[in-house]
Amino acid sequence: MNKRWYDKDPILKLAVNLIEKSNEKVKDYIADYIIEEARNMGLSLNENNFDCFWQRWQDNNMKYFEAMEYLKIIDFETKKEISMEIIKYIENFKEDEE
Repeated sequence: MNKRWYDKDPILKLAVNLIEKSNEKVKDYIADYIIEEARNMGLSLNENNFDCFWQRWQDNNMKYFEAMEYLKIIDFETKKEISMEIIKYIENFKEDEE
């Protein structure tokens, strides 16, 4: 059973899992990217998005939390496009480190 919002799509699930396992530099870049994309689409978060914390990896950093909340509310097709960009970025980042 899928219990997390990103488990419904394998590309989105992979992107979120890769973000979680990434270093802070990568997480910061990706969080900024997601937030910028969402705001360029005219999306905004309301106070209800910030009224709970669940001990998830993104809950320890406000920027990461905000990015994941934006990713959650972006339309499905754009969410998949962003997820593919994230996967590509992380794969390229790992190759650069080798």
